[in-house]
Amino acid sequence: MPREVLILSARAPGLADFVDAGAGIAPDLRVRTLEGGAVTEVVDRRGNAVLSVQVPEYVENTAESARLAPWAAVDGPVWWTEAWAPWGPAGEVGIAIARSFAATLGAQVLVEDGS
Repeated sequence: MPREVLILSARAPGLADFVDAGAGIAPDLRVRTLEGGAVTEVVDRRGNAVLSVQVPEYVENTAESARLAPWAAVDGPVWWTEAWAPWGPAGEVGIAIARSFAATLGAQVLVEDGS
């Protein structure tokens, strides 16, 4: 099972934000999409995913966001972005990309390991 990552942002995340975050961490990685664009992955040279990101969803119900993510400070509607990274060294690269992606958006991020 991969590590789950949750990113909550006030502004809509774009593919360019995601690609820029990955390029800043490890420029030799590539991006591919799966399931008709439902998931975007950052992959290494062998095609192994270091981070998989689901299409963000806009959640208008602040109470529901607060219920599902009690660790977050939710003041209004959020863009809810779920991602997954493997455990181990490849996953550490993926987590770094997720954190960079969140920082670009001014977003809150929670990694399954509690960090």
